[in-house]
Amino acid sequence: MIDELVARAEITDVLCRYAHAIDRGDRALARTCYHPDATDDHGRFSGTVDELFAFFELYGASLAGTWHFLGTPTIVVNGDRAEAETYCLYRKDPLEGEPLFQGLRYHDVFSRREDHWRIARRTVILDWEHTSPEPPAAPSPPTWKRGARGDADPAASLTRLLR
Repeated sequence: MIDELVARAEITDVLCRYAHAIDRGDRALARTCYHPDATDDHGRFSGTVDELFAFFELYGASLAGTWHFLGTPTIVVNGDRAEAETYCLYRKDPLEGEPLFQGLRYHDVFSRREDHWRIARRTVILDWEHTSPEPPAAPSPPTWKRGARGDADPAASLTRLLR
């Protein structure tokens, strides 16, 4: 029972680290969530993890930012293998065009190798999407701390710790 709880905590940590890294634009940190021979079907792209991150480099250049909000994952652990389904609210803000809001699910197969849980296979499932609503009539004042990519983000110290 303790081993399963530890596995669930480690898998959840990988899921959260991935979302944090992608939203902060730290692809090297996001890459640590996958095994080297992993595959990913991300909707716009399907292939090896190396090809995925090459795609992310190109596609990411067209985005001002992304935002992932993960639900509690459903995880089934069986020895050194696990399957997880994680609901995700995702917003992407392109440099040109309308922001898009999507309801996704990550269906992941994890494996534990050399005592580390990582994604071995990911399938992104799109349940719904729509363009984002108009900006608020009374936007928040500039005194709010604003999210950004890289070291400009107010929580950049956490990203450095996760590395």
